[in-house]
Amino acid sequence: MSKISMLIVHIPRITPWLPPSLLKTIGEIRHRVQFSDPERRIFRKRRKIPVSQWCEKFRVLTMSVLPGKWRNSVTPYLAGIMDASFFPSVRTVIICKSPQVGGTESVLNCIGYAIDRDPGPVLCVYPDEMTARENNSDRIQPMIKSSPRLRSYMTGADDDSNMLKIRLTHMPIYMAWAHSAARLGNKPIRYVVFDETDKYPETSGKRETDPISLGQARTITYRHNCKIWKISTPTTEAGNIWRAMTEEAQVIFDYWAACPACNVLQKMTFRQIKWAHKTEPGPDGKSHSEEPEMIEAEKLAWYECPHCLAPWNDYDRDVAVRNGKWRERIKEKAEGELSEGPVPAPLGIAEYLKLHRPVKIAFHLPSWLSPFVSLSSPASAFLRGMGDMNKFKDFHNKHLAEPWKLTIVSRSSEEIFAARCDLPPQTVPEAAFALTIGIDVQQHGFWFAVRAWSPEITSWLIHYGFLATWDDVEKLIFESSYPVADTGRSMRIFRACVDTGGSKKYEDMTMTEETYFWVIKNHGRGGCAIWGTKGASHAIAGKLSLGPGIVSTPSGKKLPESIRILTVDTEKAKDQYHYRLKLAIKPDTRDLPGAAFLHADTGNDYVAQILSEEKQKDEKGRDSWVNVHSRPNHLLDAEILAGSCAEMEFPGGGLRLLAAYANRDQVTQEPKDGKPTTKIKKPGRW
Repeated sequence: MSKISMLIVHIPRITPWLPPSLLKTIGEIRHRVQFSDPERRIFRKRRKIPVSQWCEKFRVLTMSVLPGKWRNSVTPYLAGIMDASFFPSVRTVIICKSPQVGGTESVLNCIGYAIDRDPGPVLCVYPDEMTARENNSDRIQPMIKSSPRLRSYMTGADDDSNMLKIRLTHMPIYMAWAHSAARLGNKPIRYVVFDETDKYPETSGKRETDPISLGQARTITYRHNCKIWKISTPTTEAGNIWRAMTEEAQVIFDYWAACPACNVLQKMTFRQIKWAHKTEPGPDGKSHSEEPEMIEAEKLAWYECPHCLAPWNDYDRDVAVRNGKWRERIKEKAEGELSEGPVPAPLGIAEYLKLHRPVKIAFHLPSWLSPFVSLSSPASAFLRGMGDMNKFKDFHNKHLAEPWKLTIVSRSSEEIFAARCDLPPQTVPEAAFALTIGIDVQQHGFWFAVRAWSPEITSWLIHYGFLATWDDVEKLIFESSYPVADTGRSMRIFRACVDTGGSKKYEDMTMTEETYFWVIKNHGRGGCAIWGTKGASHAIAGKLSLGPGIVSTPSGKKLPESIRILTVDTEKAKDQYHYRLKLAIKPDTRDLPGAAFLHADTGNDYVAQILSEEKQKDEKGRDSWVNVHSRPNHLLDAEILAGSCAEMEFPGGGLRLLAAYANRDQVTQEPKDGKPTTKIKKPGRW
């Protein structure tokens, strides 16, 4: 039984609402009113405080590098996000962020504040059920149980805290996931958290709309005081978080740091992160390598203030961020648009909210603002991405907090020809250690492209063309040998990918069936790994996927043995090829690992087929390759098949793994003219 407290209230006799019977009463009128402790706690008027102050008093971190009471000084940029979330006009908060900058924790602080100061039903939406359960058990429930203030709202009943729901004394918290329309419906919700929105599916079911729309519809009952948070690391321009930030938000806020040396506020950008080049001394006076691993391990990068040129190390960066503040992002004028008067100075977050009272606001958080990310991490990620498109995507998404966008430089024949080098046709450069071939099968012949690869996945087109018969294909793969420049050695084809798609060729045989029989007959012949391929009908996890064994053709013909087909994500493969071609085209990137060069005699016949397809957006904003000119694209298909042979998902591993085998057969000779030379010990296929 709860403890009872007594409160005496004195009411003057002249009070007009007293009934006449009491007015005629002689003497003092006394009436005892009793309130329980919970009633007194509800009636007590609390002084309003910002979320940033509340979390320092009542939030306790458990699963953290710095466990204990929350401190705004660790991640000072989160305080502005939390306080702006509960500004009266704000309904939607969009956080486009890098991983591990604390964005999700700031929203959990807002939920804790709501539990204590402004209760209402909460819905937390995650990409899948497992993530929803893990976040509930690892983050939300520990947040409530570790805080004495929040723990006081728990009922104590065992069934009120499970993996999908938390029932407090005055409000519920629901867990949901994007694939389940049922979990997203039938509940009036005041607070909605959409976490990792770029991992959501397009729809929550065959008959349902997208999960974000379903979740937002739950707030209609609380439309005048609801709060919605959208949080994610961006992926592409068509991703949920980037579209929300650029299309929905009325304002985007960037965090400006204050230089410890000159105290000038500035928006930190990646271009100001510096590192010593191989021939330049760093701040310590020593010359350092541009190896990403060394830069990251020894923390060799620094930030240079553009105003006073003072170098910041990681500690200086933390000081600069601690003294910084949020400011609005001024929209740049469109090309040709005249500007009227001087550009106004960006407002701080408090001034902007009071002046404009926006409903939807957004915050952009790159990785270098976080005290948990060294300045050397984005620098090393950038260098790794120079020769690998997938790693360059990660650099954009996880450090710049920007979507990846493939920029196609090759729009004309002249630009493609810029990728040519001095290598004669059908000649292997000395730096190469393996040859691959891609074969595009047509009803009346075969288009092919042969590429030479270095251990760093730099490649050279050494041979391309058209073959009339399967006999010609076999002679090229199994009998041809290409000379290696300036060595006296020769090299044969090591891997081959053969397209198995095709229409009917004979009355009782399709090109697909004919290719199946040919691959089975020649797979592994002469030491060459030959695999049949087909294009993916939808996006797959990587670039390649090995299918199950096939024992008969689509028409039912029995195969002499089981065959497995490699599925190629042609959209990603074409992205990769054009990215590598772009490195070879631009003068300042030709020396980077991964560049795809053309031999000296590459002609217009090759270029025309490479330029047959363009990257375009569909009606849903997604990028895809389209043959807009209705021209032959067979050499482009052959190129992506030759490139597929080098990928990590290729059976037997990527060519990077096999480079160790080639290095094993190399010995270093005595230096000549002060430069060491390398001799290949055992000539052969490698």
